[in-house]
Amino acid sequence: MTPLDRALIAAKRAGMPPDQIARFLRAGYVPQPKQMLFHALARQADQPGAADRIALGGARGPGKSHAIMAQVAIDDLQRFPGLTALFLRKIGKAARESMDRLRSNTFIRLPHDYNRNEGIIRFPNGSRIILGNFRNPDDIDKYQGVEFDILVIEEYTQIPQKRIEMLEGSLRTNRSDYRPREYNSANPGGIGHQEFKKTYVDPHRQQRENGRYRFIPATYKDNKFLDAGYVQYLLELTGLLGRMWRDGDWDVGAGMFFTNWSHDTHVIQPRRIPANWPIWGSFDYGFSHPTAAYWWTADGDGNFYTIAEHHQPRWLVPQHAQAMHDIAEKLQRPMPDFLAGHDVFAQKGDEQGKTIADQYAENGIRLYRANINRISGAAEMLKRLGNPEARLNPTWFIFSTCPVLIDTIPAMLSDPHRPEDVLKIDADIEGNGGDDPYDAARYGIWGPSRLSRRTPQNAISSYTTM
Repeated sequence: MTPLDRALIAAKRAGMPPDQIARFLRAGYVPQPKQMLFHALARQADQPGAADRIALGGARGPGKSHAIMAQVAIDDLQRFPGLTALFLRKIGKAARESMDRLRSNTFIRLPHDYNRNEGIIRFPNGSRIILGNFRNPDDIDKYQGVEFDILVIEEYTQIPQKRIEMLEGSLRTNRSDYRPREYNSANPGGIGHQEFKKTYVDPHRQQRENGRYRFIPATYKDNKFLDAGYVQYLLELTGLLGRMWRDGDWDVGAGMFFTNWSHDTHVIQPRRIPANWPIWGSFDYGFSHPTAAYWWTADGDGNFYTIAEHHQPRWLVPQHAQAMHDIAEKLQRPMPDFLAGHDVFAQKGDEQGKTIADQYAENGIRLYRANINRISGAAEMLKRLGNPEARLNPTWFIFSTCPVLIDTIPAMLSDPHRPEDVLKIDADIEGNGGDDPYDAARYGIWGPSRLSRRTPQNAISSYTTM
């Protein structure tokens, strides 16, 4: 089988239509498997209702920019005369150098005129690529109000979200034969890291992609043409830089507290819990802020598992209690005792003067005082997450059925005034975000030993004395 035959078979498997791969091969561009997935999605964007914002992201070196430029120049702009595409990158010089390289590696065989001073590429059918650039966010304002059929954002995470939204406002057309679309490439890190992760990466991981967004993760391993010297450079990177640039790890970011967090390592699929494994709970109370509760277990080797989650703002105690009883029933285990923040023992929750803890006790849920020391709790969580570079294996794993906690842990930042502590973050008005799940997990990370020192009777009577 010839290399051409293999390329055609791979393209078909990826979902590329025959005329698309034929265009690329005639232009001298041979896409690789991950690039083919991107091209297939880009073609699907022709259809009403299909995703029209498609991103290639992850490590350095997989050929993200080449795939996007080939899609725009060889496929989109040639099929639809008169289209305008904006190619945007943060620094003008880097963008122009990138364009020179991309031209030679993708569409150099196509008839076109490149005016380097203007930063515009024109094709005989009237389509064009505008090379946009900015040195500071205010420079992006010059593109406001100008219509683009295609928006390409290189290094998406380097641009403030408000500016991206402004650009997307210019992504429109009066044409009836073409759907405007957006192609993005991104690496972890930068001001837009969390927004990109929330919009593209997390839905892909959780297999809940729908609507207009699609994400294709890629690393240097997906590019067999990458220079061997550059591969060696990536392999020699260590620490956060290695995780971002070599591994394409979206669970790291500037200021991230839990730098040893890894979704692939710490998030596991639910499994049966043996009857002899202990179960305990942790609990952080809130009303306008969410109430967060977690179920935990431990195996015989000292590994902890967070196995179930309840997270809800603006509910009353009976509502939370019912939801928690439903979880216990689903787990087919008795309701565990919960380690809780001390505010539940002090707050008078009703007109009879009962504390929040009293009210939960009346609903069959026992709360105990947790160790609320923030610094020691954060340190214990760091220790249990492990450190592969130091050959320290993780001893804390989270079931994939705890999505809020999974999103929260990598989003926690270091407190600039106390680097050994996590920065306090409040949830928004709708109860989204915030550190409440982190606090609840911090109470539970100490394990069941703190509960074993107390009897249920002492716990219940202590509600009115603590």
